[in-house]
Amino acid sequence: MWYNVFVSKTGDSMDNLRKQVNIKKIVLISILVSFSVILSIFDRYISQLAFPFIPTAKIGLANIIILVGVYRFNPKETLIMVVLKSVLANLFYGGPLNFIIGFSASLVSFCGMYLAWKALKNVVSPISVSVIGGFLHIVTQLVVVQGIYRIGVPIIYYGAILIFFSLVTSTIIGFIGIRLNNFILQIETY
Repeated sequence: MWYNVFVSKTGDSMDNLRKQVNIKKIVLISILVSFSVILSIFDRYISQLAFPFIPTAKIGLANIIILVGVYRFNPKETLIMVVLKSVLANLFYGGPLNFIIGFSASLVSFCGMYLAWKALKNVVSPISVSVIGGFLHIVTQLVVVQGIYRIGVPIIYYGAILIFFSLVTSTIIGFIGIRLNNFILQIETY
């Protein structure tokens, strides 16, 4: 009888500990998603000012958060982050076509980053994973835009400029993602 009470109490405390860990994870994911939406909105305006000669280019600041998600959470949780970021950011700006273009690119980018991280975990750095994600994001956007608008050859030339721009910004995003991930680890240890 005493043994059953002890096991019951121990089981209850383990359930409470699991609930606390899950609540902390949900709160962290929520904070990161809201931060990614803010970064996405800020990115839209800062990119227009910084790069007026490339009208559709964005730095990709929200991808910092998605990169952290790839390294910190399971694929389902990170996918939820990607979907929420895309939906919420498009509520503030953009229409249905922007959503289709951005959402499809975000999904392909996430899948590429996750697969690169999972398959090449010991070989690639977060910077490499970020560059892979940025490249896939741009290529997917170009394919979707070509499918919708049938632009033709000019999209290839514009795409080359965007891909070069993406390689540079994705490298910076990878560096920042490493720093943010380390910062979150430091916070969690306290």
